Amino acid sequence: MERPELKLATAAREQPRGSAATALGATVLAAAALATGFGADTARRPFESAPLAESALARTIAANDPRPADDAQERLRARLRRTPLDGATRTIAASLAAETATTDAQRGAAASQAQAAVRLTPADVGVARGAARVLARCGRSDLALRQIAQMFGYAPAVAAATLADVEPFVDGDRLENGLPTEASAWLAWSVTLRRAGRDADADARLALLLDRWPGDLAALSAAASAAASRNRIDELRRLVPPALELPATPETAALHAFRARTKAAAGDRAGARADAVLAITLSRDDPWVLTLAGDALVENEPSVARDYWTRALYRLLASPESRASAIWLRYRLARLDDREGRAGDALRAWRSILNERPDDREAKRRVAELTGQ
Repeated sequence: MERPELKLATAAREQPRGSAATALGATVLAAAALATGFGADTARRPFESAPLAESALARTIAANDPRPADDAQERLRARLRRTPLDGATRTIAASLAAETATTDAQRGAAASQAQAAVRLTPADVGVARGAARVLARCGRSDLALRQIAQMFGYAPAVAAATLADVEPFVDGDRLENGLPTEASAWLAWSVTLRRAGRDADADARLALLLDRWPGDLAALSAAASAAASRNRIDELRRLVPPALELPATPETAALHAFRARTKAAAGDRAGARADAVLAITLSRDDPWVLTLAGDALVENEPSVARDYWTRALYRLLASPESRASAIWLRYRLARLDDREGRAGDALRAWRSILNERPDDREAKRRVAELTGQ
């Protein structure tokens, strides 16, 4: 049973698991069963459906023996007889069935199981995502795309991730059937493409979005962010010209920071400083906006930029979830130390970068130059 594309659908957020199934491509997250009205004992002893399915699938493929998967399916069916509204288990059962199916009838049964999970738990976005993946895997891509298009109405980011999940099973331009003609859907799809490293596709979708909805500020901010990250100031100036009128809201804080950068490039130092301060105020010292404000002012007011970047750095370091993002602030501060001739500070900064990225070429080169080694 050779299935190089093997991937169990799950009704929960995915994480890698250290098991044989991982090597086979299965990516199932253990999902505890939902407490239902079928008794407190069930709630106290949650049924771990995902590890059961994952282990069974791994053993079935390793031994080319359907019995482990069959046994797991029987246990899953028994569970569902007791707790029919357990959408997570129903989706995982459908996924296991889809991955072990060898006939159209079996794939049809898996697809029906996935659809039943959605009908029984319509408000569960995790179930909807897992079911869409099962439908696509079973050759029901039209149904999968229809479901994903509905998901964009209430969970656009998850819907976009699901669209990426099913893309390998969809032919040609039919993928557009899963993408509603709505600005929020197109923006979520562009963000998903960029996270996957498909920058050209992400840029193209964003350009189409801005052509169709030129006043969409969220899309404008995303496009400006892409231009700024590539240091394309002419493109940034076209997107966010110095004279662009913007509402003063927390949602537009980043756009004010981008406008500060285009004002600085146009020689309006006072306007750039005012926009940077407003951006930081609107965002309540959000680290990303502090970083953008520093980027806007570094050429004309490096001491102010240093202050903004340092504040952003400490805010990122304060949380374990955001510490990894702090590396980009370290680069900015190290380069600014170099530019201002602060050799000792620069050396410490580049060494701190090497502690986190031992193979970083720029940091290695600067440490060698600063130490004469």
